[in-house]
Amino acid sequence: MAVRYSLVNSDSTFPTNAASTANAGYNIAGGSIESIIFRFEGTVTSGDMGGDFPMAISQLRIVLNGESFFNYQAGYTMNQDLPSQLGYFLNSLSDDRFSSEVIGDTAKDAFVRVPVGRQAPPGVSRLETTIATAALGNAATGTLETWIVYNDAAETSTYVGNPTSLSASGTGQEEVVVRLPSNVPGVVAGVLVQNDRATDTDITGFRVVSQSDWNMDTPYWRFLNGDMQNGVQFASDDLSAVSQSYAQSIAGTYFIPTLGLSREDDVRLQITTAAARTVTFTPVLVSGFNAQEGGQPRQTQRVPTNTSRAILDTTGQADA
Repeated sequence: MAVRYSLVNSDSTFPTNAASTANAGYNIAGGSIESIIFRFEGTVTSGDMGGDFPMAISQLRIVLNGESFFNYQAGYTMNQDLPSQLGYFLNSLSDDRFSSEVIGDTAKDAFVRVPVGRQAPPGVSRLETTIATAALGNAATGTLETWIVYNDAAETSTYVGNPTSLSASGTGQEEVVVRLPSNVPGVVAGVLVQNDRATDTDITGFRVVSQSDWNMDTPYWRFLNGDMQNGVQFASDDLSAVSQSYAQSIAGTYFIPTLGLSREDDVRLQITTAAARTVTFTPVLVSGFNAQEGGQPRQTQRVPTNTSRAILDTTGQADA
């Protein structure tokens, strides 16, 4: 029983003054992959990255041995002293998935931890990543390290699917069917809803058809996800900040916990909008994962990881 950290790549992928997409592929050792940690470290011009580092990440896609299992696309990118959509999403899955060191408005040191839960076969496996970043106001330099976290006590496999998009009319309530892949096992742990701009009044409510008889407004969902308990963490670039900042919401962005919704059907939602915008719905599927212990010397303390349980702990619903 052990956790092992393995650095598999280091390159110059970092946001700069032009939008870019970096594709990388590298060989990794087999084993029980619990998560992947991306560490971005570099320097930007003052004022170019006003808040949370992932606000500059527009896409993050991960493929292991030909299987695409994490497909994140941002609804919007921005340069404001506010939380980021990606940081909010990851910390909704567990409150330790994203952190950025609070060290001012020019030096950046951010950690993005993606839950995986995959058994790479013995020998050599292939990991492919795609990271797209938005343009900053000025040139910037930095590095990206990619770390594999092996853990034979990992309990769940996490799949983040391709988003379903809706061209909302802005005139009231509409139904959307969030499509789920037929070849991926597991239950639906939640759905990430993202507006295409940072205007909170565009979306006013949701109803998960199978779990509610009534429309519930957006503050209600933020209460259920734990956001309103200062549950949205981010790193401010305010020079007076010496620790993490906390908020009750992120504009136009909601994580709807579905608490292990079964797969008899796709997820059917009703959404109420007040503006004609493009809204995306990204499903999160979780299934059991039987991690396997390797043969080399290992630590004796078990470190179980479980995305479904982490979502319950983050929302507070396990204790309700």
